[in-house]
Parts: sequence; structure tokens; C-alpha cells
Amino acid sequence: MFTVFKRLCVFLLVAVVLLPVGAASADVPLPAPQRSGGLGVFDALGSRASAVGADFASMKDVSLENLSTVLWAATGLNRGEKGWTVPMAMGMEPYVKIYVARADGTFLYDWRAHALEEVSKEDVRGRVGKQDFVAKAPCTLIFVSDSAALSKKFKDDDGEEFAAVAAGAMTQNVYLASGALGIGTRYIRSARDDEIERILSLPDDDDVLCIMPMGVRPGA
Repeated sequence: MFTVFKRLCVFLLVAVVLLPVGAASADVPLPAPQRSGGLGVFDALGSRASAVGADFASMKDVSLENLSTVLWAATGLNRGEKGWTVPMAMGMEPYVKIYVARADGTFLYDWRAHALEEVSKEDVRGRVGKQDFVAKAPCTLIFVSDSAALSKKFKDDDGEEFAAVAAGAMTQNVYLASGALGIGTRYIRSARDDEIERILSLPDDDDVLCIMPMGVRPGA
């Protein structure tokens, strides 16, 4: 009986020790974004352009340093605790989420902590876009309306238009920051929405707004 009891204690101890390891997430803190230098605003606007689809296959991976700056430009805090790099209606917190599909998994950008929250360890880059070149991009941003955030101020479908407008401002900021960093990107509205919703396990009222494949241009 004592031997059985000892074996049970060992089993429980092993289970307690191993459970946190197996359940631990691989959240990624992002380095501080670049907030000065680079191209001037008018230079960035003058050179803003969408990357050609065929170019993505030769692009290099986007470093965490550059990804940090791009995500901060899209919807990061730039003053205090309620000031963002893009306008939000009625002083609301951001109501468009950005997911990042990379070779090492899929992540949600947490603007509060300026970090990536792991959603999945699976490489889903080949499943999110309708165009073949999207699968070849080193990284793809996925913009999704946040129905839980929108419901705090809007009723029914009133928030959809505001989410679309916010996504427009966010993607333009991505273009400008990417251009300053030597990153090529492209705005794509037509994506595999149903597949993305399954991959991300989105709530029923969250909508895929657009995707932006990206990578560092050769020589940048």
C-alpha cells in the first residue's frame, strides 16, 4: 500500500511540474519601436507604393525590431495611455485587431503591452490569401474588426463602417512605416475570410477587413 501511495505522489508531482511547461504560451515582447529618424513625411508619401506580387518570394524576413515599429505605427500608443497613432471614434480604444502570421506561428498584437500574444504555433501563411504570392511572403498582417470593442459604443452593424475607416488609417500607416524601413507590402481586401476565421477562432461578429503580406526588400 505504501509503495502505491509513493507512486501516486510521484505521479502528481510530475504532473504539477510539467503542466505549466506544456501550457506556457510563447508570447513575444517587442522591442521599443523606432519613433524618430527615417524618411520625412513627404518623402514617405512620395515613395509610397504597393509591392509587386512576384517580389515577395525574394524578400527577407521582417525582424522583430522592424515589426515592432510597423505595428506601433499601425495602432500603437504615442502619448499617454489613451493616444494612438491613428484616430479612433469617440475616444474609444482600438476596435480593429492586428494578427501576425509568421513562420513560427500566428500572433495577436497587444497594443497595451506592445507585445505579440501567441494564437497558434502553426505556420498558416499559405492559407490566408487567395493570391499565390501571399503564401511566399515572409510575414502577413491580418486586420480584423473587434466586435466586443465596437459593441461598447455601437449597436447592430453601425460599427462596421468605423472599423473599415480605422483599418484604412492603420494600413496607410503600415505603408509609410514600411517604406521608411525598406519593407515591401501590399494592401489586399480579397482574402480567404472563412479560412482565416477558422484559423483564428474568431467570434461570429468579428470580420476580416484586409491582409497585408510583407517582407524586407533585397538590399534594404
